[in-house]
Amino acid sequence: MYYVQLVDDEPIIRNGLSKMIDWESLGFEIACLAQNGKQALEQLEIEKVDLIITDIEMPVMDGLTFISEVREMENSLEPKEIIVITAYDDFEYAKTAIRYGVAGYMLKPVDSDELAKVILQVKANLDQKRGL
Repeated sequence: MYYVQLVDDEPIIRNGLSKMIDWESLGFEIACLAQNGKQALEQLEIEKVDLIITDIEMPVMDGLTFISEVREMENSLEPKEIIVITAYDDFEYAKTAIRYGVAGYMLKPVDSDELAKVILQVKANLDQKRGL
């Protein structure tokens, strides 16, 4: 079983993502929900997380800063797979996210089938890292 962190400032999105996917059937479980990057970083210090799904535009700490911080922390933490879900169709955001090595970049509203496909690709990567 792999563990997921959902990071979005909109409660309806966080809760919607947690319900729109049959996480267990894909081999995942929701570990924690955060409303911004700062809160998400604090959770990563105590929660086991394999996959992070994050928005970009959030108060306190935006998603790109959060991803950058996660990548810096990976010296002391196990590497994380990251999927970005955003309402902003901005090439600069996408370019930066790709530079940080995200596994996926999707625009809102999210199609559950497309998200499930990306999650299955992430699972294959995680399985390979674990030698499964």
